[in-house]
Amino acid sequence: MKIEYTALENDRDKKLKDILKKRLYISSELLKKLKYSNCIYVNSKEEYTNYIIKTNDKICIDLEKYLKIKNSLKFEDKFELVNKPLDILYEDEYLLIVNKPSNMPTHPSSDNYTNTLSNIVANHLKKQGIYNIHIVTRLDKNTTGICIFAKNEYIQELFVKKKNKINLKKEYTAIVNGIIKEDHIIIEKDIARMNNTILLRETVPTGNGDYAKTEVEVLKRNNNLNYTVVNIILHTGRTHQIRVHMIDIGHILLGDTLYAKYYNIANIDSLILRQALHARKVSMNHPITNKPLKIEAPLPEDMKSLINQ
Repeated sequence: MKIEYTALENDRDKKLKDILKKRLYISSELLKKLKYSNCIYVNSKEEYTNYIIKTNDKICIDLEKYLKIKNSLKFEDKFELVNKPLDILYEDEYLLIVNKPSNMPTHPSSDNYTNTLSNIVANHLKKQGIYNIHIVTRLDKNTTGICIFAKNEYIQELFVKKKNKINLKKEYTAIVNGIIKEDHIIIEKDIARMNNTILLRETVPTGNGDYAKTEVEVLKRNNNLNYTVVNIILHTGRTHQIRVHMIDIGHILLGDTLYAKYYNIANIDSLILRQALHARKVSMNHPITNKPLKIEAPLPEDMKSLINQ
């Protein structure tokens, strides 16, 4: 993969490094790596980042060369490869988008080195000569649905540097206890970590946590089993945002024993054995082609079966 750009008239007399950061969205950290890997060219010639740009200069970043150098550190040094099937929803030379099952963390941790989605993705990418994992979106262990991986760190960084242009939108299907009376709710409450806990989060007064916005649309009410099926649109991406915002309006996710225990809510897992949350849909502009991209993941059987009751 090569990143190419032709300098415009208003780029003239600027330093190459400034153009790389502004026009190509390359971070300072990645720029440093590219510089020391001799992967930066102007008019087919290796150039220093202090080079002064002229109109119509042909700028090229040779990511293929950089990745060959970087990939000298193989997966085996960081991941144990796991040969299991991947439910691939979309793949090209830049992105891998998969449907994560329940009971599987997105990435390894101190108590789980192998049974993770990243171990399986690592095995898949190795066949393509890619030896690094770059997670764009991650899910909790028992949340199912769409996870996005970038195939190199430049693509991963574009999701931050080009955030407004990529315009990544995420929608979830959730099942919560109780009957939500309103058809549409917007929740804007700051979220912060609870005192004396690593895992749990809670809503806090504005300014005392991270701003979070969640949009809730009711899809179905089941009065007999006392639950509500909702479509959730995330406008921000805080840890446990959906779980915490739903609790804030008085409705906990079915199967969410982590928070049910804290709030002393009984029998939350009587209808489903894990939190009833599924990352159903993402829409965005492709980070390289800028073309609209929409991906959907079908509901898992446990949630589908419960909704159809």
